[in-house]
Amino acid sequence: MKRMVYLIFLIFIMLGLYKYINQINLQSSEVLQVWVNESDYEVLETVNPIFESMYNVEVQLKIIPSDKVITNLPLYKKSNEYPDIINVSHTLISDLVEMNAIHPMSDIFDSFNILPNVKSAFKVKGEYYGVPYNAQTDILYYNKEMFKYGIQSFSQLFDEDISLAIDYQSIYHINPFVTGFGGYTVGVDNFGDTNFYDIGLNNEDAIRGIAAMFYLLDKSLVYQTEFEVYRSFINQSSDLLIAPASLVSSLLEVYPNLGYQAIPNFVEDILPYTYTKIDTYQITQSSKNQELAAKYLNYLLTEEVAKVRYDLTKGIAPVDYATIISQEEYYNVVKKQLHRSIPLPNQVEFSFVYLPFQRASQQMLRLPYQIETIMNETVDCINSELEKVIK
Repeated sequence: MKRMVYLIFLIFIMLGLYKYINQINLQSSEVLQVWVNESDYEVLETVNPIFESMYNVEVQLKIIPSDKVITNLPLYKKSNEYPDIINVSHTLISDLVEMNAIHPMSDIFDSFNILPNVKSAFKVKGEYYGVPYNAQTDILYYNKEMFKYGIQSFSQLFDEDISLAIDYQSIYHINPFVTGFGGYTVGVDNFGDTNFYDIGLNNEDAIRGIAAMFYLLDKSLVYQTEFEVYRSFINQSSDLLIAPASLVSSLLEVYPNLGYQAIPNFVEDILPYTYTKIDTYQITQSSKNQELAAKYLNYLLTEEVAKVRYDLTKGIAPVDYATIISQEEYYNVVKKQLHRSIPLPNQVEFSFVYLPFQRASQQMLRLPYQIETIMNETVDCINSELEKVIK
């Protein structure tokens, strides 16, 4: 009986010792606080154990939607849970820099192999901020029965009875038509930075592109919402659709013989560019573990993590990897289009272009032969709004 009591007593001592040692280990390891979107939470939860074992660190995740980050940051300023890393759209980087909320990564940014055409999205006042983990852009959808081999160039369609569904009221979606004819919506200067004050909507090439778009539109369809655009394609009222790549899985369920590809050219030797929205991770200025946070972001850009992310969420970062992440058609189409994408300007600036164009597009549908006049008036409207901001 005494031996049994001693044995139980010994077990309790061992359990207590184990708990104590484990507590010491937890206290000695560093902690990274990471704010993450719900869509990327499972990815980080899956890949974090490897990083934690490599650096003896605990990564604590908190789901904070990207659009709530700026309003939530001040609430955690004096908290032990203030984030070392946050997730935000690239269009909010300039706002966070103005708040002195994020830390630059210029010294290691070039090592990330980010696609050259999107690097300007991360640059503010000469410094680079954060890393991308996902990007969204438009692609072209079509009926495989009608276009057995896809579409080599839009120029082959102008003599056919083909109609296009596109949200023509959104400057985000019409960008490939403008750039496909050599025009631009917002200029890019010699350093690759967005020159927001050079609107470019009323130059000759941009007007040619917009005119070509209205030529392909089904004039019997006046779209009030994006859903009406998609519905006209699903119901086969329109033959082609330019829309976000993220719709592929949904459209495959309801559209027979769906085909999709990168957007082809309109004019020989000119590839059209789409706008892209990039999800990023940023190191906070108040982080006490900035060096470790930088290693974590570097880890999130590895091929191993990229494969996990694609398998779980179909997320694709605008990064060049040494090996192919996936052989799937979706991956190849989106990656090809991302090589032909330019980042949206920051959110505040872009709204000054977006709303005037939305009003102008309604006029252009009614007065297609006055596109040049309408675009000149639109640019004058945008410039007057910008002058108010500058003053």
